[in-house]
Amino acid sequence: MKRFTFKNQIILGVILVIVGNTLAFIFHNGIFSNVVWIIYGLLFLLNPVYPGQYISEKKGKIAARIAGIGCIVIGLLTKFVI
Repeated sequence: MKRFTFKNQIILGVILVIVGNTLAFIFHNGIFSNVVWIIYGLLFLLNPVYPGQYISEKKGKIAARIAGIGCIVIGLLTKFVI
């Protein structure tokens, strides 16, 4: 299986957030937005891709995983009320 590149993973994340928010508005349930943010964060934890500008591969992976943890925290702590 081919791994995602940074650009592809960002595009997938934007699509996920749009779909999650659309489902939340349609069904009047904000849990869809929360679940999508958690899934997006897990993508960066499991597949830590980073832009090519990083000099060190190790620092790039750590930064991507920290961003993934941030997305998971957003999904767990926020309440999207619709």
